[in-house]
Amino acid sequence: MQILLKKYISFWLLTSLFFAFLPAKSASISELKTADSLFAMAKYAEAEILYKKNFTEDEKNNQNLLLKLAFLSEKTNNVTNCLFYLSKLALVSPSRRLFEKMDNLAAEQNLSGYEFDDYNYFIIFYRRYGDYIPILLLTLGAYIVFIMILKTRRKEPILQIHKVSTVVYLVILLGMINVPSLYKTGIIMNDNTFLREEPSSASGVIEIVRKGHKITLFGSVDHWDRVIWNNKIVYIRKNDIWSI
Repeated sequence: MQILLKKYISFWLLTSLFFAFLPAKSASISELKTADSLFAMAKYAEAEILYKKNFTEDEKNNQNLLLKLAFLSEKTNNVTNCLFYLSKLALVSPSRRLFEKMDNLAAEQNLSGYEFDDYNYFIIFYRRYGDYIPILLLTLGAYIVFIMILKTRRKEPILQIHKVSTVVYLVILLGMINVPSLYKTGIIMNDNTFLREEPSSASGVIEIVRKGHKITLFGSVDHWDRVIWNNKIVYIRKNDIWSI
């Protein structure tokens, strides 16, 4: 009887949670449809409010939503927002055309960090499909180690170059697996942002920059992000950065 009671309570809780979240999801879909209708009628201000309401900071936004938010931001000359949404879109669907669009738009506004090169393309492409690459590399690495162990047991000679190559391969693999966690980007979201030498308000100011610049983040200290600016390590307050 007690077991049946526990099963009934568990079923009731799960059912309640399901129906509790269902209206919220339906409301979201309804709002997006309304926003699409307003967008089609060129009522951009009203549509943008609904689109932003359904925008999330993670990477689960659909491409259509990000494209329309970028379009609406560019239409109102809000370049910072436009570049942010395009950068988020690059995580969902990276393409050379998209990177060139961001590069050209940033160049018009004298903003740095959006330069199109193979390195930036690789990083974003890796963040998009990085879950599959390590699995393939790990499988290949496991196969190589297995062959070497097999040869050792059979007392077959292993060339020195093969040993060195295996170690180098494993080190590179370790580095590639950690790329997504070490490499992050952000956009400066406030004008007159201070770039400081140390993570402290009392530290010297290296430069004062305006919003819109894209920067590379390498860790943080308390309320400060450690970033790369003109090949130097500087610190910016977290509330001045829009993380991508």
